[in-house]
Amino acid sequence: MSRVLIIEDEYALAAALSIVVRRLGAEPVVAASGQGGIDKAQRQIFDAVLLDIGLPDMSGLKVLSTIRKASNPPPVLIITAHGTLDNALEARRLGAHDYFLKPLNLAEIQPQLRALLELPSLESTALAASPDPATMIGNAVEMQRAFAVVAQACATKVPVLLSGPSGTGKTLAAEVIATQCNQRLHRYRSDEWPEEQAEAMLTQSLEQAQGGILLIEEVGALPLHLQAVLSRALTASNQRILSTSSQPLQEIIALGKFREDLYYQLSVLHITLPPLTERTGDIPALATALLKRAAPERDLPLSLECLSALKAYSWPGNVRELATAMQHVAAVCTAPPVLIRHLPEAMSTSAKDSTHLDMGLHRAIVAWLDQKLTCAEEETPDYDTLLAQIEKPLLAELLSRFEDKPTRLAAALNMNRATLRRKLRDMLGRE
Repeated sequence: MSRVLIIEDEYALAAALSIVVRRLGAEPVVAASGQGGIDKAQRQIFDAVLLDIGLPDMSGLKVLSTIRKASNPPPVLIITAHGTLDNALEARRLGAHDYFLKPLNLAEIQPQLRALLELPSLESTALAASPDPATMIGNAVEMQRAFAVVAQACATKVPVLLSGPSGTGKTLAAEVIATQCNQRLHRYRSDEWPEEQAEAMLTQSLEQAQGGILLIEEVGALPLHLQAVLSRALTASNQRILSTSSQPLQEIIALGKFREDLYYQLSVLHITLPPLTERTGDIPALATALLKRAAPERDLPLSLECLSALKAYSWPGNVRELATAMQHVAAVCTAPPVLIRHLPEAMSTSAKDSTHLDMGLHRAIVAWLDQKLTCAEEETPDYDTLLAQIEKPLLAELLSRFEDKPTRLAAALNMNRATLRRKLRDMLGRE
């Protein structure tokens, strides 16, 4: 019988994974700590390993590194609640077979695990280490998904489409891929050249990028005749293309301004980077890192009021605007901490106009209640139904901040464990 090692300290998830393993006709062996997993891996032979990065005694990446040093190591599937880009790249470099994000979709992991048990010799190609990799920051679910696909892009040679609003980090993600692939990144921006020079410059860029990677920025702005040139080049050669688009290409296709066949050629892998307003929980870490980059020799902690103002701001320029804001802070703040008055005028003015997040939350609730209580097509909901609809996203967000571990969440917020588990089961479908 095949044997699967599950290294997971969250009892409920370990139990659920054990059920999946048994369904596949294999024997689950559970370890609740990194060292416990290493000890079991060294004493027994396993056909696959399910490994959580967030373990109580050590990083799962250290466990992965130790397991992979064995003479005939089993394939390892990584599980994580906080899929930073560095973790995704390091897991791939160390030889992880795949990378799954919490909350875990058991329906996705089961076929992957089945394939490993049927083909135990299957190995993934590890990424070559880079001495100075570009870095990105983000613990939001959308960014974790993006990091996972970036890691996949680093391990392949297929075309990659990077989409998302302006300033979200598409070019930075392309630089990460090129750096990790140890290839030079050549660039062509579709709106940079006058019409009479555009085709010649595109052809020249394709020729110069042979053996490297060509990044076509804002590919959606390419005229149709240049799209035909690019499509022929992709068909006739093995040139690797990365492309970015601030506007969804499907929308441009619907307008008849972009070739559908070229879209499929460019988007073998598709990385979507979310706007900053959809991941405000990342703002403290992002702002701190960007401020440190702007003022590397100074210690400038951001005050709580300043962080609240940053989270409440609308960020039309996304991360690029945040970087500029931190450069402004570094120029005007002469002594710590950073206060609201040190922020650019647009942000400080916005902060003074309200009590930041509290007022924003109040406005959101008022608008939401207006919709729920005045919709003629629906019956008026009772109070418990309204409360449950608010509590569900609150619990989901709290859970993500405590590494998808209910026991840690219950302890930190002084919640009854049994009550919390019942709510998670009823509202989020979690056991």
